[in-house]
Amino acid sequence: MARMPEFSFRLPDSTTIISTRNIPDNTPVVMIHFEADCSDCQQTTDSLLQVMDQFKNVRFYFLTMEPFNKVTIFKNYYHMDKYPNVVIGQDYDQIGYSFYKLRGTPLIALYDRKKNLAGIFKGKPISAQLNNAIKELQ
Repeated sequence: MARMPEFSFRLPDSTTIISTRNIPDNTPVVMIHFEADCSDCQQTTDSLLQVMDQFKNVRFYFLTMEPFNKVTIFKNYYHMDKYPNVVIGQDYDQIGYSFYKLRGTPLIALYDRKKNLAGIFKGKPISAQLNNAIKELQ
């Protein structure tokens, strides 16, 4: 089973860098690789945020390779600051391309409490299937 890749990403303040090594164990993780202008990414984000109260014990990392102005617009539009279990950042090492073989967005990788890959959704997922897969991680 694949483990979560070790890489770093930058937060929208453009100076803070977080490494996946520092993501706490014993917490399920959902990594969402997105593009701000992608309509499937926007719809997936809308759907997830509507049920975010069901996933308070899951850490969500929204990652993009886009410039900070787009990261900030996306973050502000979806009021991501009001969700303590959501982090948004810039994948400046482009791990999405190298590790996940990213060819389109969204790409959603689910990791269990031990940082083992539990599933991947490529493209716009069916909301009920994604929500059920996340629930199984808890």
